[in-house]
Amino acid sequence: MKILALALLAASAWSEPPKGKDTEALFLDMSKVNLGTVAEEDKKKVIYAIQLEKAKITRKTLRGVYENAFDLYRKGEFEGARELTAKILAIDPAYEDASILQRASIELKGSKKPRLSERKLVEDKFEEGMVYYRQGRLVEAVGKLEEATKLSPENLKAKYWLRKARHELADSHFRKGQKAYRERRTKDALDQWYSALVLNPKYPRLVQTIARVEAEAREQEANDKLQAALALYSQGQTLESLKMLDQVLETGPGNSKAQKLQAEIRSEMANQHVVAGRQLYESRRYEESIKEWKLAVSYGYDPKAAEQLIARAKEQMKREDAARRKAAELAKQREEQARKESEAKAEAQAKAEADAKTAATRAAEGAKSGAPLVSEDARRQSEQHYISGVIFFQKGDYEKAREEWTLARQLDPSNSDAQAGLERIEKLYGGQ
Repeated sequence: MKILALALLAASAWSEPPKGKDTEALFLDMSKVNLGTVAEEDKKKVIYAIQLEKAKITRKTLRGVYENAFDLYRKGEFEGARELTAKILAIDPAYEDASILQRASIELKGSKKPRLSERKLVEDKFEEGMVYYRQGRLVEAVGKLEEATKLSPENLKAKYWLRKARHELADSHFRKGQKAYRERRTKDALDQWYSALVLNPKYPRLVQTIARVEAEAREQEANDKLQAALALYSQGQTLESLKMLDQVLETGPGNSKAQKLQAEIRSEMANQHVVAGRQLYESRRYEESIKEWKLAVSYGYDPKAAEQLIARAKEQMKREDAARRKAAELAKQREEQARKESEAKAEAQAKAEADAKTAATRAAEGAKSGAPLVSEDARRQSEQHYISGVIFFQKGDYEKAREEWTLARQLDPSNSDAQAGLERIEKLYGGQ
């Protein structure tokens, strides 16, 4: 982790000066923060908070490392100071103090008289800064004088002229800001005034001026966006108009015009969705109508009224679903009944055909033998009496068996089974 690397770097740097390849172990690879499955909005807040905290810790730690590098520089150990500042800049390339110290360490590397060379370097930077100052090149002058004071914090002369140059440069930015403001270039004016404030934090009444102009800028921006929202609304681009009004209220929550227009548009949108929902309901598209009514609520429609509409749609859906299920069940029953009737009809037809064929066969046989014709019904009754006779015979009631088989013969003289039964009984009686 980055913070751990910085901590290791600081601990090592404060204990003893790093040399050569040992400095590589002081800086570890950085890894990204993994928050897992977190809601997107919450993730942004957490990451922002982590970034702020990491920036704070990083800056504090790097400051300690810089002080260690500066100690090496003052001792004349320019190579060690250069290596440490290089590591600092690898983490924070914008660390200006480390950049100044690194350039000085490179320039002084190999000096036989480090202290003398260091003083000469500071004096040269001071003189260079003063040249720029006398030429009116205040930005370059401040840069060189800052280098001199960073490399030699006790140099009162450099500090005095740096402060003087910074204040004059701040005055220049302030005047440019006033000019831009008069020309209605508000953003440019604020940029100039902020630059002046950075150079001279105690610039008279500048903070109040910036606050007032920023308020004016916000109001102007809000008015511009309000006009844009009105234009979009007049063109029928309702959603785009609402988004624009949201932006206005983000910067100015108390903007009454924006609030009123937003309320009117949202009310209109809500009514449109309610009407669309009713039309879908009449078309029996209940799920779509429910969606429309829910959207109406999101635009400010009365939730209780919407809930009643939704409940009615859901109840109607249940009724129609029940009716569909019942109709499907009745259709299935009718289909089953028709199938059974068709099967019974086919079976009866097949049986009739079989009976007709059997009757024709027996009629042909009867015609050959001279026996009378017997109906199919008589033949079935004859078979039933034969079976009853078999039951009585098995019970030992031979008289009843004789009666049943006699009836069977009378109904169908061709019933050979009944004839065989009668002959068996005659043998039994004959034996007695």
